[in-house]
Amino acid sequence: MSRKKRSAPRFGVYRPTADDTFVFRGRDRPEAHERLRVASWNIHFGAGPTLDDARRFPREDVQRNLVRIGDVLHQSGADIVALQEVDRDSMRSGHIDQLEFLRDHTGLRHASFATTWDAAWVPYPVTAPPQQQYGRMWSGQAVLSRYPVLEQRRHALVQPARNGRVYNRFYLHRCVQEVVLDLGLGRTLSVFNVHLEAFDMANRRTQARALAALLQSCRGPGVCVGDFNTLRSDAPHFTGFEDEPETDFQGDDTLEVCMSGGWELAGDGAFTFPAERPNRRLDHLLVHGVQVEGAGLLDDPHPSSDHLPLFVTLAN
Repeated sequence: MSRKKRSAPRFGVYRPTADDTFVFRGRDRPEAHERLRVASWNIHFGAGPTLDDARRFPREDVQRNLVRIGDVLHQSGADIVALQEVDRDSMRSGHIDQLEFLRDHTGLRHASFATTWDAAWVPYPVTAPPQQQYGRMWSGQAVLSRYPVLEQRRHALVQPARNGRVYNRFYLHRCVQEVVLDLGLGRTLSVFNVHLEAFDMANRRTQARALAALLQSCRGPGVCVGDFNTLRSDAPHFTGFEDEPETDFQGDDTLEVCMSGGWELAGDGAFTFPAERPNRRLDHLLVHGVQVEGAGLLDDPHPSSDHLPLFVTLAN
């Protein structure tokens, strides 16, 4: 079933379910090519490279950042793009439907969207007056593709228990977005788009176990990409980051858990965050049952998000 939008909750928040995944179908069905390029990017809801996101952003600034993001993706020749932090009709980002905007700007018309945050009002920052709070929120994860979507699923991830019930009511509902694409000639590719917990390592490790179980159930070719909010085991340092001196990744085995079913990391450990002065890699590419021909960072000369974009090229 294809739907562009459903009614927003009149009061409070809406807890997304497995049905809150929306498929958008393009008209084209491209011929198979020898190579397939998959990109991943946390686009920071069009807020740009700033790390100060606890506010609303002018619509014109968001639109300018989205144009840059679309240009980078279009020029990269990406066939499939997994995006995190995609706003739709949200006050914090000028009520721009970022999914539709990027479908138009990249030409990747086949798409799937999974809701992670849907609230009539998010009172954040809690100390700010209402006109400066996030307010109306609809946000999530998206996969844009040259190839049609055969199947899509939303797998809910548990929220941090230590947040408490009241806080979690207004907190985002993270998920794994699973999309199966039709590559033609009877071939498919499973894409797992993730955005794991950022602020609670114990919760992130719990989410990693749930993700690992999903990945182990994937029998055909697949990629798992996104913002894992964790480091590789060979990272040069796990603490002492200039932008977040309190952050400590020691003992975090998130990636190792995710790879326990035979999935492998693609690419080197080039840093992806924060985009203007990167000092760690939070975004990763995992592959299974595919031949990798190259992987790295996409060129974003004037950072348009707080994360840098990744790509992996696969033999098709």
